[in-house]
Amino acid sequence: MRTMSDHSKAYLAIGIAMVSVSFASILIKWSETPPFVLAAYRLAFAAAILAPFMLLTGGFSEIKRFSRQELALVLVSGLALTFHFGLWVVSLGLTLVSTSVILVTSHPIFVAAVQHFLMKEPVRKAAVVGIVIAFSGVVLISITDYRLGGGPIAGDAFAFVGGLCAGVYFLSGRVARRTLSVAPYAFSVYALAAALLFVSGAIAGDVLVVTDARELALFVLMAIVPTIFGHTMFNYALKKVPAHIISTSVLGEPVGASLLAYLLLPGEVPTVWIVLGGALVVGGLYLVLRLGYDRNDG
Repeated sequence: MRTMSDHSKAYLAIGIAMVSVSFASILIKWSETPPFVLAAYRLAFAAAILAPFMLLTGGFSEIKRFSRQELALVLVSGLALTFHFGLWVVSLGLTLVSTSVILVTSHPIFVAAVQHFLMKEPVRKAAVVGIVIAFSGVVLISITDYRLGGGPIAGDAFAFVGGLCAGVYFLSGRVARRTLSVAPYAFSVYALAAALLFVSGAIAGDVLVVTDARELALFVLMAIVPTIFGHTMFNYALKKVPAHIISTSVLGEPVGASLLAYLLLPGEVPTVWIVLGGALVVGGLYLVLRLGYDRNDG
C-alpha cells in the first residue's frame, strides 16, 4: 500500500488549515467578549487541547530541552501571535469582516522578501507571480469594501499591522520547526500568547472571568477549528514547506470568510467584484502551491 509522502501530508495540512481559518472571523463576530479576553481564551483552550497529546508523546520533556535559540524563537512567535490576534480581533469590531481579513492577510510579499533576501531561501518566479495575482484579488475585494463603506481607518490600520505580525509569526515558525516538534512548539506559543493576552485584557480593564455557556462554547470552537485545525496545521506544514507558501495560503481566508459571512452574517453580501477578486486569489494560490515551490528547495 502506497503511503503519503511528507510533502503530500504538508499540502493536505495546508488545505485543512485554509478551510479552518476561514471560520475564525465568523466565530469572533458572534462573540460578545472583549477582544483581548476572547483571543486569550481561544489560545488557552487550544493549549489545553494539546496538553494530553503532549503528555502522551513526551512533549513537555522536549520543552525542557529547548536551547536558548529555540526559546528565543518561541518568544518571538508568541509575541507576534499575541499582537496578531489582539490587533485583528480589535479591528473586527471597527470594520467589515472582509476588509479586516483582507488586511490581516497582507503579509505574503513581506514574508517572501524576508525569506528570499535575509533567510537565503529562494522564492521562485512562479511564486512571485502567484503572490502578485492573489494579492491583486485581495486589493480588488478591499476596494469594493471601501466603496460600500468600510470602517474607521483605525480598524484597517490595526488589521494591517496585525498582518505584519502574522508574517513574523510564520517566519520565526519556519526556523523553529527545523528542530522543534509541532506539538511542543505550538503548545508553547499558544500558552505564551494566551498569558500575554490575559495581561493585556487586565490592563485594558476587561473582566477576565467568563462564565456564559454560549461564549465558552464559542471559545472552544475557536480553539478547535481555526486554531488546532488552522494554525497548528500551518505550523505542521512549516517543517517541509517554506514560509512564503504558508503565508500565501492564508490569502484563501478572505475568500472563505466572505462566503461564510454571506451565508451566516446578516447584511454582508459579496458583490460581483468580491467574487472576481476571489477568483484572482484562487488563481494566484494555484500558481504558488502548484508551481511556486519544488520539494528539493526545502
